[in-house]
Amino acid sequence: MKFIRIVILNYNSSQYTLDIIKNLETQSYKNYEIVVVDNASKESERQLLKANLPKSILCIYADTNSGYSIGNNLGMRIKIAVEPDYFFVLNNDVIIEDDFLLEQLVASFNWVGPKKVIAISPLVNTLSTKLPLEKQIQVRRVLPTFQLFFVCCTIFKLVTKKSFAKYVYKHEMPYINNYLACDSINGAAFIIEANFMKKNNYLDEGTFLFFEEVILGRQILDAGGTCLLNGKTSLQHLQGMSTKSSVQQLNVQMEKYKRESELYYFKKYCGLNTFNSMLYVFFKKIEVLLKQIIY
Repeated sequence: MKFIRIVILNYNSSQYTLDIIKNLETQSYKNYEIVVVDNASKESERQLLKANLPKSILCIYADTNSGYSIGNNLGMRIKIAVEPDYFFVLNNDVIIEDDFLLEQLVASFNWVGPKKVIAISPLVNTLSTKLPLEKQIQVRRVLPTFQLFFVCCTIFKLVTKKSFAKYVYKHEMPYINNYLACDSINGAAFIIEANFMKKNNYLDEGTFLFFEEVILGRQILDAGGTCLLNGKTSLQHLQGMSTKSSVQQLNVQMEKYKRESELYYFKKYCGLNTFNSMLYVFFKKIEVLLKQIIY
């Protein structure tokens, strides 16, 4: 039986971390360990973890909040007694109702397609969207550079409808009860081959938050593999508990992180030049100003 290391990132939301750990106890698949990474939470939140985490669970207390990728890498890189076959990166603000979720995800690696499956996500029911699960965006396609450039700038939404539909696999919806070979994972919950992560030097640490899914998807594609969306299992995602973001309230700092992460991808993986990088920043700043007016 394959061994899984579940990595849970915590930032000022320790009760959610304790709840999801309790939630995982009902899983039919038992061959796993849990590593919690506390991303420099305030002292009261750390004390809550220290007082209530089961003795069997390792908690790494980071000195600074370095974001999603660095935090999760701390949990994946640390050496413990058993080398994992898979890493399951899991947001702490999720609720798992399917007791067979881990079992289903591990079995999905046997899915036969044109490319080797490297990483898998279940369906993620993001409750804050108010949309039914069958209409929610789950994963994203790695588009050609300038097609993605304009898709990421929502001020061009009216002229990029077809590209955006392709970007979010809209024509393949609904995903329920189906498997979808895709270019990326859902960052809220994904399981990935540990060997790939080690060879890949783990998650790219050039971003603080956002766009990690597309970056990882690009790396998997470049390695000749594919991601898989398993529509036969799902979990619920509360979303925004640590970032304090919601669809009703604009978080300007989060918008800045998005812009910086997207720009990082375009520069590093697409070779975007200085002029086009400046143009992208200009469009994104206009986008935030318009959002501020709307909100």
